[in-house]
Amino acid sequence: MNDRPENRPGGKAAEAPEDLLPGEVALKHTVEETSYKQTKGATLKDDANAGLTVAMNGIPDGMACGLLAGVNPIMGLFAAAYGCLVGGIFNSSKLMIISTTSAAAFLLYQLTQGYPEAQRVDALLLLVILSGLLMVLMGLLKLGSLVRFVSYSVMTGFLAGISILTILSQLPTLFAIPAEGSNKVLQTVNLVQNIDLTNWHALLPGLATILFMIVLPKTPLGNKSAIVSIALPSLFIFLLKWTDVEVVTDVGEIPKGLPPFQLPDFSLLQPTLFSGALSLALITLIQAAGVSQSVPNPDGTRSNTSKDFISQGIANVSSGLFGGIGVGGSLGSTSLNIVSGARSRWAGIFSGLLVLALVLLLPGLIGNVAMPVLAAIMIYAMASSLKLEENIQVWNAGWASRIGLVCTFLITLFMPVQYAVLIGVLLSFALYFFTSSRLVQLHRRRLLSQGWFEEITLPAEIENEAIHIFAVDGDLHFAGARVLETQWPKLLPKTRRPVIILELRGRNNIGATLTEVIESFYDKITKAEGRFYITELGENSYDSFQVQASSEVLKGIRIVKKHPIIGKSTQQAMLEAQDWLENGAPAN
Repeated sequence: MNDRPENRPGGKAAEAPEDLLPGEVALKHTVEETSYKQTKGATLKDDANAGLTVAMNGIPDGMACGLLAGVNPIMGLFAAAYGCLVGGIFNSSKLMIISTTSAAAFLLYQLTQGYPEAQRVDALLLLVILSGLLMVLMGLLKLGSLVRFVSYSVMTGFLAGISILTILSQLPTLFAIPAEGSNKVLQTVNLVQNIDLTNWHALLPGLATILFMIVLPKTPLGNKSAIVSIALPSLFIFLLKWTDVEVVTDVGEIPKGLPPFQLPDFSLLQPTLFSGALSLALITLIQAAGVSQSVPNPDGTRSNTSKDFISQGIANVSSGLFGGIGVGGSLGSTSLNIVSGARSRWAGIFSGLLVLALVLLLPGLIGNVAMPVLAAIMIYAMASSLKLEENIQVWNAGWASRIGLVCTFLITLFMPVQYAVLIGVLLSFALYFFTSSRLVQLHRRRLLSQGWFEEITLPAEIENEAIHIFAVDGDLHFAGARVLETQWPKLLPKTRRPVIILELRGRNNIGATLTEVIESFYDKITKAEGRFYITELGENSYDSFQVQASSEVLKGIRIVKKHPIIGKSTQQAMLEAQDWLENGAPAN
């Protein structure tokens, strides 16, 4: 639920570069501090203690996420249990906890609102299973590295929007006032207009829960304060017999034992549900990617993001087949797992077993948990996750980051979340290509007598019978290649016999756009009776250029592959060009 580790013990907010996800820096800080304090060697006692701590926090988190998803909170407990179990078995990141998350829960709620109330649970389970299958597919296709293209600014804006929407969605339950409106903002306005209808028997225990969540973590209860914050207000309502307060059993029946294995109702499958499943898979995997890469395995083995995609997919399929909501790698629960002393994957397995044991042995206690109390837990968690310093940091990073932050935040507030996810991903790619293309810079170099290269001012015009050595900074993908095209010095009609040497060291591939840009400039140099060299070219770039360039260009352009000695191929091209300028023929 609360997936920001700075809200967990040991977490501390820190500045993060654009290529990290929100909360990832704090998680790495937690890992470093805890690793320094722990002694070597894994023990089941340590894992059991960590599993107990994670389970006690996972119980209120899971139930609150079930409420947020618009279903029986017990479905959140089932999801937390199966997520921890499956994750513990299949994760390549052995200390990562797969559990319920507020973003996934809220997305499930929005995606199922178009179905009749009697079909929403079945639609939700089908959605969870479909998203799980998509996660497995993405893992098998080894798409783990692609999540790094979703920018920090876009994720910060999205999570801030989700936090606000989550808080607004829980206010009707906290005040026990039905709210009407086409979106959460309008529903909140309607709630304020009817504030005189507040049920104080619901509101007071909810406010007490928030107070307990603030105060109790500072007491010896520590990590176990969340379960106490739920139990005390719910017990108070039960003892005073405030029957006008909604409890879990009023929302849905508590099953006796585990729910049976059940295939989803495929007749509910619609195109919008499939696109929703893709959105759910994307946001779940993006959130979890930072966890997977930030938590090293105690035995020294390397984690694999794509394999963790598969484990999260299996966890979601399992959860959906046995009556649970969606799950994913949780920053908060993973951080708590680490600071609680987890040493192996058994901590997650123990946590899942403990949650299942509670569902099987104490269903009556779960059934009497007050709904306003769960709403208060969610409100507190989401309010805690709204870190002003993160948003200020993104704002100060430049106008491109500001666009990502503000646009994603507003889109999340006023549009369906599944569209916000897809637009956010597309916006991240657009910002990446636009920002990286602006970093493309053409430089001119001059060879010194000692064999070194000196960077000199780029000329406004190509000079007659002169050697021009050019190097390029930045990414030369299609947008970057177009930027390079605008930076070539002008070639006047009167210019004759110029020599162009273009260094392309470090380029692993030459795309079609860059090939076209090179060909176009080569044609101009040829018409001026000049020569064009490409130097420092790697094997992959050489092969791709040979395939894409026209036969006429390949005959006329001179390519010198890179040498282990940096700059050697450029010097070779320069010697040949000097001989050509002086004698009219290439040197041997």
